[in-house]
Amino acid sequence: MKLKRLEKMRTGGSRTKMQLSIPVPKTPDGRVYRYSPNVDAHPRHFVLGEPVVGFVADSKRAARTKYPPGTPGTVCPYSGVRAEDAEFMHPDDRKAAIKMVRQAALEDVRDAVSDMLADVARGSKSITYKPAARSSKPRPRFGRRDLMRLLVCDCCGRDYGVFAIALFCPDCGAPNLALHFAREAELVGQQVDLAESQSKEHQELAYRLLGNAHEDVLTAFEATLKVAYVYRVQNRPPGAGPIKPVGNDFQNIDKGRKRFDEFLFDPFAELEAAELAVLSLNIQKRHLIGHNLGVVDAKFAQHAKEAKLGETVQLVAADVRAFAALCRRVVRRIDDMLGDLPLPPPADQTEENTMPSATETVGDLTPESSALAKWICKTSVDGLPWHLDEDVLIAAFPDLSADQLAEALADLAEDDYVSLIHTMSGRLPRVHIRQDLFLTFDPICIESDPVADALQLIPLVIDKETVDVPALHAESAMPLRRFNPAVGMIISEVGEGRVSGAWVEHYPTPYFFIADSDRVAIKRLARRLKG
Repeated sequence: MKLKRLEKMRTGGSRTKMQLSIPVPKTPDGRVYRYSPNVDAHPRHFVLGEPVVGFVADSKRAARTKYPPGTPGTVCPYSGVRAEDAEFMHPDDRKAAIKMVRQAALEDVRDAVSDMLADVARGSKSITYKPAARSSKPRPRFGRRDLMRLLVCDCCGRDYGVFAIALFCPDCGAPNLALHFAREAELVGQQVDLAESQSKEHQELAYRLLGNAHEDVLTAFEATLKVAYVYRVQNRPPGAGPIKPVGNDFQNIDKGRKRFDEFLFDPFAELEAAELAVLSLNIQKRHLIGHNLGVVDAKFAQHAKEAKLGETVQLVAADVRAFAALCRRVVRRIDDMLGDLPLPPPADQTEENTMPSATETVGDLTPESSALAKWICKTSVDGLPWHLDEDVLIAAFPDLSADQLAEALADLAEDDYVSLIHTMSGRLPRVHIRQDLFLTFDPICIESDPVADALQLIPLVIDKETVDVPALHAESAMPLRRFNPAVGMIISEVGEGRVSGAWVEHYPTPYFFIADSDRVAIKRLARRLKG
């Protein structure tokens, strides 16, 4: 029996036991599907193209290869596992091959049966046979799609595409994490260019584009660090202890360092102290843009000297590009670590303190007004907006003249931290401390967070019609100094006519009522504070 279709696929064996070779379906650009044999290498699927014609890597890049390019064997880009090429056959390709062989075999058998029946009536006068027209099914066709992230290894020139972050080149095995992140940075740069091209009439759109680009930098940076860390965890020696879930640890420099310290590696070691401060500030800025619509809160004001509470955080194209550049340097160091390459020496990170100290300025305040606000915050016993005693103030700052103190108070008033009443007789204006001073300076001076405290109080009041403030304090179990700024945030959302004007010691008011409109306002406050 002739099997002409199967014979075309035959590459060895005998006529009764053929060895067949089926062409693998390709994407429109000529890449083939590959599937990692490592079941833990999610998502396992990737595409593999041909080496770029004429590609020549410089000697330093070529030295990063683990295997000679073009030799048998494939490396899983997600896990680094290397195996025979056949082990990377994609399940869809295997199914396609079986369908193609089945179709060819059926057509060959049908042809053979038809040929045999054609001779049945030959030489017979009583039997006639006329075969009916037979339709032939077309050969199966299988579509393949390229993946969105297409790369060319900068060490060997191999073309490939991945679903998720690629750690290694599937051909030469060189670490490709930095190459992958460089593509992210390139896309961010294009977003920034688009934002800069907007006219003055579209500045809101430009800010939104910059915000999205800024957020994309941290999203890619966090995912990259997490993937590299998980790779190290999965390649620990047998018997290693369990690892706590990663969570959001890589959105924080200190927590990220602690994670990699398990492997005696610091991904941030090459950054100078000032660069670390910029990186940390941008991470905080991303959270502000992503979760607080870019409005500066007390926590961010603690990190950024130029930030003012309640204002929209400044974001310019240079900030986004600088953020991406710093992240690329960190990823390049991780890339070297993955390739077991010599690491550059760590930078000196002890030259400056990256967190504001008690003597540093806050926002646009002068050193004198910053020191004055911090003194008010630290010496306040109950955290209440109240009048400031002039004599106590003068005694606390003997090195400042009355004119210097007056100017410092005016500076605080400019940012609504205090309100002033000028008199003819006083050396200084009468000073009333405002709530914003505690909201901004408490996180800096006494390491409390009025925002978090307010979120803790809201569930205790939201279902009540009348709130007894001293009783609420007892129920919350908070220190008085923390309680008053937090409850003050809630009271500010209640209609003025429903807040008692009676005086009570240690609290802003003895009680207040909550109407439906107040309840809505308090719930909205909670959503804003949570981001």
